[in-house]
Amino acid sequence: MADNIRKPKSDNTVFLDQPPSCLEFCPELPGHFVVGTYLLSETKNEGGEIQQAKTGSLQLWELDSRTHALALVQRLDLPYAVFDLHFHPSEKDKLAIASSTGAVALFTVSHAQNPPSITPIWTKQVHEDPSIPALFLAWAPEAWLPRSASDGFAVTFSDSRTAVFATNGNLADESGLAEWGSFAARQMIEVWFVALSTAIQSSENGRQEKVPFMFTGNDFGSLHTRRFGEAGVELGPEELPPLTLDHDDRARHHTAGITSIVPLPVPLVDDAPVLLTGSYDETLRVYHASRRGEVLVEQGLGGGVWRLQILESKERQLDSELAIERGVSWCWQATQQDGSSEWDIRVLAEFTEHESMNYASDVWKGVKSEPAEGGIVLRPALCVE
Repeated sequence: MADNIRKPKSDNTVFLDQPPSCLEFCPELPGHFVVGTYLLSETKNEGGEIQQAKTGSLQLWELDSRTHALALVQRLDLPYAVFDLHFHPSEKDKLAIASSTGAVALFTVSHAQNPPSITPIWTKQVHEDPSIPALFLAWAPEAWLPRSASDGFAVTFSDSRTAVFATNGNLADESGLAEWGSFAARQMIEVWFVALSTAIQSSENGRQEKVPFMFTGNDFGSLHTRRFGEAGVELGPEELPPLTLDHDDRARHHTAGITSIVPLPVPLVDDAPVLLTGSYDETLRVYHASRRGEVLVEQGLGGGVWRLQILESKERQLDSELAIERGVSWCWQATQQDGSSEWDIRVLAEFTEHESMNYASDVWKGVKSEPAEGGIVLRPALCVE
């Protein structure tokens, strides 16, 4: 890596009472963020056998953007570990979590009262076996589900299954939520990540269609691409469009578990999407998700890549050629020359002060009256372990 890589220092450090596993800033409260925690406790019974218990919490924190001080606003103790959390893309005061008991829970963060607070809405058992953890959750983006009034999410489990749950009614009404599809992997292994996206494709008659994709990555390093029929087609109740592609690359391109997948907002290349992938083989990759799969460019980062996030996406004119820049996570920039398959990854900055693994990080994007820059990281505290 180049010697001119920026190496910022922390402005403030707070040690939580439980290890953080996930973190997101509140879209409706830009100065607040929610942290999910995971605590594994071990005790010996009278027979000398070790018994394990997983517990956790949701914690609402406030960031003072002027002094960078951090203050705990609320702590909600939970009888399970929180493995993942994400705010809803349109109902931005709601967030869902994936838990160690194979359940998904929905919460709301109230911004109409002072101080704000986290309130539970419902908890749904999405795996019939509560000993099978739910590992990751992804909300369905707009136009991904086959009916315009539908809302839902995909969730992965440690037994290789990925499931889609959705509702045609109010998301806050748990009774309307049902499983619309379930997908088992070829091998019994943890599925660490699921990503949902739609791609625009022109049909033979010139009509543009929105094509839904699902991408999953498992602990063996296999990336599975599923492509569904056109979104928006009316089907039977609680039914996804049929699969038109169901392909596993059998770990040909990742040498360890795939822990993050980001579909890049670029056109399909040879009828296949381009992704950004992170793996605990310590490599960041731009990956062409064709049937054979192809790594377009890769960059070793000296640690497992657990969290990826697009911070900025823009087009700019460069020497009469169009370049597409992708600001990625904390410290990378990927660039593609338009009309070609040439990609480049540059490391812009790195933070290694914590000397520990990162499972929880997000970026503070500012508010209208403040500069839209800066970030907040909790220990473990960077996108490289």
